[in-house]
Amino acid sequence: MPTQASQIRHLLPLRGLPEPVLDYIAQQAWSEHASPGEDLYALDGPKESAYLIGGKVTLTLENGNTRQIEFGTPAANIPLVAPKPDHAVRAVCDGEVELLCLPRDLIASIYISWWATEQKQSDGIELKEDNLEDQIYMNFYQQIQAGDYELPSMPDIAIKIGKAVENPNSSSDDLARIITADPPLATRLIRTANSPAFGGEKSITHCRDAVTRLGYGNTRNLVTSFVLKNLFKTDSPLIQKRMKQLWNHSRRVAAISHVLACMSPGLISDRAILTGLIHDIGAIPILIAASEYPELMADPKKLDRLVQSLKGEVGALILRTWGFPQSDIDAVLHCDEWFRFNEQAADYTDLIIVAQLFSYVGTHEMQNLPPPDLSPAFHKIAGGKLNPLLSISIINEAEKEISAIEELLEGN
Repeated sequence: MPTQASQIRHLLPLRGLPEPVLDYIAQQAWSEHASPGEDLYALDGPKESAYLIGGKVTLTLENGNTRQIEFGTPAANIPLVAPKPDHAVRAVCDGEVELLCLPRDLIASIYISWWATEQKQSDGIELKEDNLEDQIYMNFYQQIQAGDYELPSMPDIAIKIGKAVENPNSSSDDLARIITADPPLATRLIRTANSPAFGGEKSITHCRDAVTRLGYGNTRNLVTSFVLKNLFKTDSPLIQKRMKQLWNHSRRVAAISHVLACMSPGLISDRAILTGLIHDIGAIPILIAASEYPELMADPKKLDRLVQSLKGEVGALILRTWGFPQSDIDAVLHCDEWFRFNEQAADYTDLIIVAQLFSYVGTHEMQNLPPPDLSPAFHKIAGGKLNPLLSISIINEAEKEISAIEELLEGN
């Protein structure tokens, strides 16, 4: 009989996960039986994570003490195997025992990406004035609240192009007039329009023709990308390295978002690229300001925590100042909430969440993140038709397209 979500929602670290995630995890569960006297920690014992769902088990601890775990008690809600209870060295079955098993990598990932975060939130964050990191956080936060934060400015040309694209009465001539006010930008746009990705049989030399060939959405995205790139710059070599990593990540997420949006009803691929480009915009002023704190410069992990805790709110302030739509502001605020769930159709926040997780696959950052298919957003993209093998296949097959979009957004 298939395992139901109701049978696992009380288990740790699954407790509190959104219902669709529990349903998905339940599909991966299976049961095993163990005989009286069998040691579950023996070499031939279960290798995956296992919970006691029938019978009793006696644990022997490192100090020689013993304690009994019985199905139906709170102690049975934590894994009996992978991970073992603290200090346990033997787990002997007192009669017939039934175990509910789940992939150990899955449980380990949930402990790191979900349970640890939930515990921190439920415990609350206590800021201490004698703690340097907390002092810096409070200084940054007070500046934000007071409106004293120096926010980056979006060049007027990008704002004008954005408004022109949203205006249904705009023409290619209208967009071209705005772009030609910046000759280097116009030159780059024409060069892009003549690139293999967009090139037709005839080479073009006029900005109006470039806008027509590229389309309004691509024109807006490319102009925004070209001007945004200049914001990811600073005089500090250490911070500039971080800026480069941030820009590369933003381009990668934008490109993957385009691919996923093409598969998802209600989401526009051109809009997805733009949201991907600006989803981490709040990190820029924080990184620039961090160069004034030697303690942060000397401790990358401390800097990471500060950026992570503030970038959403700072990014939302920036986008409101720039006049971006609420959908982009929501994405900036919630794009790192891997287990975000609502009953609505997939939105751009869902898209960026999934695109980010895919962008981290195969990197060391993935060690602290859930696999994409554990995110509720994953099961909303592409009309809910994705599965792990299909999604990886899609991303791999689209890698050339993703790389081409990244290169276009780089704008060299």
